Order: sequence, then C-alpha cells, then structure tokens
Amino acid sequence: MINQKMEDGFYPALGTPTDAGGNLVAESYRKQIEGMINSGAKGILCMGSMGKMASIGNREYPKVAAHCVEAVQQRLPVMVGVMDCSVSRVKDRIESLGNMEIDGIVATVPYYYKLNTPEIIRFFDLLSKASKYPVYIYDLPPVTQSPVTFGVLEALAGIPNIKGIKTANLALIQEMERNNYRRDDFSLFYSGLDLFDVAIQSGIGKNLDGMFTCTPVNSKRLYENAEKKNIDACSKYLNNILLLRNTLLKGNIFSAYSYAMELTGCPGNYQTDYDTAVSEELKSGIYDVMKVIGEI
Repeated sequence: MINQKMEDGFYPALGTPTDAGGNLVAESYRKQIEGMINSGAKGILCMGSMGKMASIGNREYPKVAAHCVEAVQQRLPVMVGVMDCSVSRVKDRIESLGNMEIDGIVATVPYYYKLNTPEIIRFFDLLSKASKYPVYIYDLPPVTQSPVTFGVLEALAGIPNIKGIKTANLALIQEMERNNYRRDDFSLFYSGLDLFDVAIQSGIGKNLDGMFTCTPVNSKRLYENAEKKNIDACSKYLNNILLLRNTLLKGNIFSAYSYAMELTGCPGNYQTDYDTAVSEELKSGIYDVMKVIGEI
C-alpha cells in the first residue's frame, strides 16, 4: 500500500481494452495510461464502471490491476474497483490483488438487492475492517438502487480506513459542507460531469469520470484553466467533452466509447461481450465531433 496524497485535479476512470477472448490488450491500456498522465491527471481509477469492473473475467481482473500499477510506476495514486454483491465477494477481489502497491479500493453498495441505511453502514464497516487498503465509497444509486446519504457518512465518520467518496450527488456534497463534514484524510471526488465547471467554481477540486480518457486534449485544457481560475475557458472545454459524451449516448455508450478510444489510438473492446455494435452512421458522427473538438 502506498497511500499517496489525493491532490485536486482530474481523475480518469480508465477504460479496459480487451480482445475478442476477454484478454487485456496491454499495449493499448498502457498507451491510455500514459496519455492520461501526460494530460495532467492527478490519479487513476482502474476498473471502475467505465473499466468493465462488473464484467471483466475473474482470471483477467488481477492482471488488469497489475498492468495498471506497473504502467503508472507510482507517479500517481492508483485506486482499483472491487465492486460486488457481498463483503465476502469483495474480499475475494481484494485477495486476488495480492500485495500490489495501490492507494485504495473503490466499492459501491452491493447492487443485487436494494439495501436500507443500516445495511449500507454495516457493509462499509465490515469492508473497512477486512481491507488492507484504504476504502473509497462509490455512490452509484442508478445501479445499486441504494444511495449513500449524509446519515451513512455520519455513521462511518469515525472509521479511519474509509478515506473518501465518489459521488455525482451535489446535494449530498452541499449537506456535507453545511454540517462541516471535514477530515484532512477524507477525499471527495465529484463525478457529475455536466456540472464540473460549477463544481470547480464552488471549490470542489477533485473530479472523476471516464470521459477524460477519450478527451485527453480537452481534459488537459479544462484543468489547466481551472488552476488559473478561468471558469469561462473551463466551461468551453467541458462543453467539448459533453458534446462527445452526448454523441456517444446516441448508441450503446460502451460500444460508441470503444470507437472513440480507437480514434485516440487506444483500440480494444471497451464494451461487454453482449453489447451491440455501433452503427456506421454513429461512427461518422463520433469522428466528426472528435475532429471538431480537437481530439483527432
């Protein structure tokens, strides 16, 4: 475990390129990681939602994490997704990582059944005690059916191994601020892409999303201007990223994302094995948008 400091800036949720057999395309993955580091990323999430955490094969899972750690070479903090449907299954994920030097694990609420508040609290309490790595909560209610509330965070506040939260819930963040929920060792990652410029302006410094990976040029410029407090320029480059995101959403998002990543020079299957292919018409649209926003 390294436990590097999580600095303000952007944190890409890496896509995981695989071949037709589900094996990692290592060269493409490494190129994606280098592109993110060169664009100024402050840390990396390996195998989040965009990284096919829920569908990557068990045999391939530790290999993907190992390739990420090897490529990053401790230049940035690395977090690894361990999402699953019980503490015991998450522990299996953690144990498969061996003694990799990573900076934390990222876990959602279990997503097969809807959980109530006491169950969410107990899940993260048990996980924090079972994990040798720092734990970061991933608030993802569209998938889990169970949002992380301020009451959950209050109940978990005294657990030192819970080090942060990734959430798109701006109201939750505002409630944390109103109630002075502050810990020097607790990181808040905002994942509401549509409002990143607003979040930056209001002092939310850490933003995490998968779209950064297919927009390295605009991501770099967005956060260079954020450091200069140039919000108008931030909004301009964010609008470019959103234009591409909205174009990808015209088809299967992951299949469309696969094509966008191919255009950046990082080919592979970023979609699950049952996803439908992107149409030629949408491919043309994606190409045109990436050309307009300066990514190709």
